Amino acid sequence: MVSSAPVRLYTWVDVEERLSELALGDGWPTWLLEVDAWWDGLQMEVVDGTDPGTVLAWLEDEKCFGPGSVSRVGGAPALLFDGPSQDPAPTLPIEIGAGRGGSDLRRLPRLRERRIVRELADPLPRPGSDQFVSGVQVLAFHSFKGGVGRTLHAVALADHLARRGSRVLLVDADLEAPGITWMYQEQGGQMDFAYEDFLASLHGSVGEDRTRAVALAASYLPNQQIGRHPGGGAVLVLPASRRGLLTPPRIDPGDLLTPDRSRYFVSEALAELAESVRADVVIVDLRAGSSELSAPLLLDPRIQRVFVTTLSGQSLSGTARLIRQLGRRAPSVHGTDPVSSVVITQFRHDAHREQVEAAQQNLSDALADSVGIVPEESVEDKPALLDTDLFTPPLLSPFNENLLALPPQWDGVVTAIERSELRETLSALVPEPPVQDAPSPEEQRIDVRDRRRRLASSAKDLVYAENQGLTSATGFLATEPLRRLVGDHRTEPPIALVLGAKGAGKTFTYAKACAAREWRRFAEQSDVADVTLDASIVPVLEPDSLQQNQASLTTQTLRDTFAEQHGGTAATTIDIRDTLSRALSALPAEDTLQWRSMWLRCLAMAAGADVSERSPEDALVALGGRVRAVFVIDGLEDLLQKLDSEVKRTALRTLLIDTLNWLRALRGRPLGIIAFVRRDLVNWAVQQNSSQLADRYKSYALRWDSTDALRLTVWIASQAGALDKPGVDISDIAEDDLPKILVPLWGWKMGSEKSREARSHLWVPAALADYNKQVQARDVTAFLAESAKLSQGSGNSRWTDRVLAPSAMRTALARCSQIKIDAIKTENQDIGKLLARLQSRGATVTVPFTLDDVGLTTDEADALLTAGVFYFDDSSGRYRVPEIYRHGLGFNSSPKARVLNPWGPGARGSLGAVPRPDRRERPAPRPPGGRAGPADA
Repeated sequence: MVSSAPVRLYTWVDVEERLSELALGDGWPTWLLEVDAWWDGLQMEVVDGTDPGTVLAWLEDEKCFGPGSVSRVGGAPALLFDGPSQDPAPTLPIEIGAGRGGSDLRRLPRLRERRIVRELADPLPRPGSDQFVSGVQVLAFHSFKGGVGRTLHAVALADHLARRGSRVLLVDADLEAPGITWMYQEQGGQMDFAYEDFLASLHGSVGEDRTRAVALAASYLPNQQIGRHPGGGAVLVLPASRRGLLTPPRIDPGDLLTPDRSRYFVSEALAELAESVRADVVIVDLRAGSSELSAPLLLDPRIQRVFVTTLSGQSLSGTARLIRQLGRRAPSVHGTDPVSSVVITQFRHDAHREQVEAAQQNLSDALADSVGIVPEESVEDKPALLDTDLFTPPLLSPFNENLLALPPQWDGVVTAIERSELRETLSALVPEPPVQDAPSPEEQRIDVRDRRRRLASSAKDLVYAENQGLTSATGFLATEPLRRLVGDHRTEPPIALVLGAKGAGKTFTYAKACAAREWRRFAEQSDVADVTLDASIVPVLEPDSLQQNQASLTTQTLRDTFAEQHGGTAATTIDIRDTLSRALSALPAEDTLQWRSMWLRCLAMAAGADVSERSPEDALVALGGRVRAVFVIDGLEDLLQKLDSEVKRTALRTLLIDTLNWLRALRGRPLGIIAFVRRDLVNWAVQQNSSQLADRYKSYALRWDSTDALRLTVWIASQAGALDKPGVDISDIAEDDLPKILVPLWGWKMGSEKSREARSHLWVPAALADYNKQVQARDVTAFLAESAKLSQGSGNSRWTDRVLAPSAMRTALARCSQIKIDAIKTENQDIGKLLARLQSRGATVTVPFTLDDVGLTTDEADALLTAGVFYFDDSSGRYRVPEIYRHGLGFNSSPKARVLNPWGPGARGSLGAVPRPDRRERPAPRPPGGRAGPADA
């Protein structure tokens, strides 16, 4: 029904708005074809022969503008505007003429249509096809008000679907206040292609041809995949913009709706993009409010609309009104189009029960009232009305304190979602896949003595796996940083630093990359799918510790093979090192341009490019025009030896920053580089902005926490046949499931089940961690090797319920501590000298201690604090050392000393409460005077 005449009429905008209401209602006369209101007049096209008096009388009807609205002074009719009584009333001249009306009207999916005609009361024409290409499903999240949790719920649904095995294209279409973009960028995700870029590419296309725009987006989107889930599930993120400036969008989605294109051009382009990247679901986070930025998607009936609202009166009222408006403009067809849904958020069941019930009824009525009449011929024999069973009751997403203050990064948001019930709430939006009976695991009946032998042998080989060269048969655990490195570069070569402490696995990863020879094969071995980059891996420098058998695959073999394929002759490692050594003696300390050219020369030499008659820059540009390659560098500490000169500092800083930037600026990015480098070297070389540099590549840093240590333990034990392999990929095992899986390896406790000993899965990471909250992969491997070896002793025969005996594990810790300190003395001479001095005083030192007890200065103690060897205990004013160092240093531990949890409460991988295999319980407090060493938190 049409409302009564407007109370106020100030400008032509009010006139146009009122006439639009009449067109949408039942107040439009049959003789009126079209109306055009503008600042200088009101043009009315009527059926030929219509009496002008009839037209003016209609304008003055109480259902139109009301009595007295038309002035006939001077013979020319005009609409009267409201204004101050003492001033002459402003008017809008009325022009009446015969016309063709809306016969040539092309209506578009906009919230405000530009022409006011009788056809406005009809729904928009339906799309040419009832489904998107390949059956791609598209969901659009919208909210009338901001801050209601729209983005959070869109992310939650995307993550939920990915965990179920779907490939999801997640689009941040909020071009004015993007949310997904920020959390994705804070996570360190690739920002190579954005929704703005897609719109601009589509805008420049000819007619309906979306081929180039889709191909361009599809070439970068695989690199913007975040998270990894079983069954091929993944989320590919299309951020709103890749630009740092906060500016209005240059191209709106509505700008693409030109006469030579489908009125649903935007949504169909997104569906085609999803098909090209093998995504079966598209989730779009739209701009809040009645924005034309959202209209082209909201008004496509094939898109499942998800409205998010709180109990706020404004939010509820606006949401209900918008639902009804969209129902009139783009009604859904029963049995063909997806249902609309509403999610009510941010309420408490105990305090808002009545409000929630009222809101559910109100929104359900809005969904029912949004039923629109669909022309019979457009739906063949299907019902013309949208049945009320097409929509579900509003979903309830109550207040959760874990979602009150969300972290900035994607992983933090997903973790908060895991602690809430969002996934369960949103699961009603999409049908659950059929449940299949999981096959029962095959029993592995292996004697415990055989398991110990296997684990000791296999783990020993992995302690210094780089000593086995490039042809080692051992596989590797693809950690999340490695997957991120490969997954972010599915279609173009990586340009990145991989930072990590000694023993974190840099050389091991370097060796595995070289052994793969090709980037795509390395991706397969890293269990990363959809990598299409065809690039050779070319080693430039390798560490001295990498043992190479000249009769098999070597780094020189890789260089020679690559160079021969492209008509060149590769330099040897000695040639490259000699070139750098001469430069260290000859180049000025601060000449970064010459040092950049020197590093580029080394890359060109490794690839066999000719640098005798042209610059290394020109040689690499020519090389990049023919091939794609990924250069890998490791062993920088061997080249630099002592960090004792400004020239070495400049050389390393130029490699880490300037050289990578030059390769990044190379058009088309044909050449990539991965430099494996110790974090302390970065701090030394880049003294002013080392944290910013490390933060740029933090997603690829080889940093192991307690959960990573347990995951590595599962992998090593499974590879050795000492532990039944889980039925799923090890990287996909939930954190809470790891302790249960490891019970057959080392029991539930460091003693019998009824003992008051520490829990094994808490004891091991705490024993191996330093006070930077890091566990080194080498320490985990060495600990397992030593523990398995010692467990074979006759004194451990009574432990038949586990592979590793508790006494063997405790003894192994002391041995691993000495191994670690010996390695540090070789690898980091500065810290090694301090550790040697501490060892000389070991028997006289009891933890906790003062600097006078160990004979160190404050500066020396600070160096050990940075390295994670020392920890300053504010409560006692003394220093402590973690167990992985204490035993090797020979320090005593006071029986009453409090052993600190390296992770602290609430940290990821915390040593706090972890569920038992059979029930959840908090760990019992440790009794006074208990065994020294890592204990329960």
